[in-house]
Amino acid sequence: KNKQRIHMITCSKQYRNLPAAHRQPNHSGHCSLIHGHNWGFDIKFATEQLDANKFVVDFGNLKFVKEWLEELFDHTLLLNEDDPALAYLTDGLCNPGDSGLKFPFARIKVVPNCGAEALAEYVATRIDALLLGRGLGHIHVVAVVCHEDDKNSGEWLLTGTSDLGLVESVHDV
Repeated sequence: KNKQRIHMITCSKQYRNLPAAHRQPNHSGHCSLIHGHNWGFDIKFATEQLDANKFVVDFGNLKFVKEWLEELFDHTLLLNEDDPALAYLTDGLCNPGDSGLKFPFARIKVVPNCGAEALAEYVATRIDALLLGRGLGHIHVVAVVCHEDDKNSGEWLLTGTSDLGLVESVHDV
């Protein structure tokens, strides 16, 4: 029986030390409270064809990824888009009113969900879109590990890569 072997070439880049707070408002325990982590990401890139230097991607050309991650995670407060306290927290932490206090107290970033698994998926899809927008559509994000800290992580993994055309060669087996 003939089987197709699907090949892709990958490389990974790590991003660490991204201090951000978050909360899971529907959690029954302490995760419903605002708390922080030192986030990190392992991002795996793939292509079917190496560049002229035989790289999947030149790591030096990924500075925009670091900048995007820092904008989202560096000293921010991540909130779920369906957090029932979103309006209250946004107004209370970012609107000085007549208090005379220095504002904002937080740089709030609203995401679909700020759990590690959901953030891994969010980062994967956003970085993939950024690659496409920079003319690097031949490179795809195929895996992201989101580290809450050094003990806990969530992972997003692309399956069905043949749909992306990530086929270097097909062989009969």
